[in-house]
Amino acid sequence: MHYSLDRTQQHGAALIISLIILLVMSLIIVQGARSSNLELLIGNNSQHAAEALMLAEDGAVAGERFITTNYAGAPVSNYGENDDDGIFVEGQVIVDSVDWDSLDPENYSRDGTNLEFIVEYLGPSSATGGSVSVGAGVASDTRYVYRISGRGQSGRGGARVIQTIYATAE
Repeated sequence: MHYSLDRTQQHGAALIISLIILLVMSLIIVQGARSSNLELLIGNNSQHAAEALMLAEDGAVAGERFITTNYAGAPVSNYGENDDDGIFVEGQVIVDSVDWDSLDPENYSRDGTNLEFIVEYLGPSSATGGSVSVGAGVASDTRYVYRISGRGQSGRGGARVIQTIYATAE
């Protein structure tokens, strides 16, 4: 078989095939870059959500400390929305729809980060038997029950709110 080196008989098939391969490789690279960027955004969002949750948990713990420090037994409070004690009556604050900025919740600072929480007094409860969660081994059967809502906000503005139930005894 004899191949001609005459340029008039060459039709450029190698050029067309190499351009198609180059196009396919370019599409694969562009798609990989888009996928990497999306995964980076997902990772950042996950990190900020975890940060907000951590701050919300820290806020709830700060609320528990606030109760333990200021109200060893029955709370003494006027339960006003604007008073300085930071305690509200159950139902006075709807945590799902509350504007935290207008409420002036209690703030504790940790490493320069404000920990926000709202304490709601749910009332006294009579405990029968002993339970670690409501103070086993305490002489009084009366427990003072609180709902604490802790709020955390990440650096990008994402917020999380968690609630805990906390009880003290006289």
